[in-house]
Amino acid sequence: MADTGASFNRPYKPFGMNVKVPEIGEHTMKLAGNTLENIIKSPAEPLFEFLEENENVFNGDINYQINKLFAESFTIGSAMRMEDEKMNGMPPSFDMHF
Repeated sequence: MADTGASFNRPYKPFGMNVKVPEIGEHTMKLAGNTLENIIKSPAEPLFEFLEENENVFNGDINYQINKLFAESFTIGSAMRMEDEKMNGMPPSFDMHF
């Protein structure tokens, strides 16, 4: 075996023994409270934003608007067809049976 200079017979010394841990103060408690609040709120927040943005879909306003536009389109198309018949006469019909 190669001698690497490492000794496994040393006493256990945890890493970071020279790091001082600050006392838990008011600011630290406030930050911890905000962190916990954000952890709890985060999953639900996008859902509520989605529901708020698409409120018209869920309360029926979009369906009403679609039906209204369809009725307007039908009325305008019908009026245009009637005027076309007045100007150009009836559309030609072809008898395909010989």
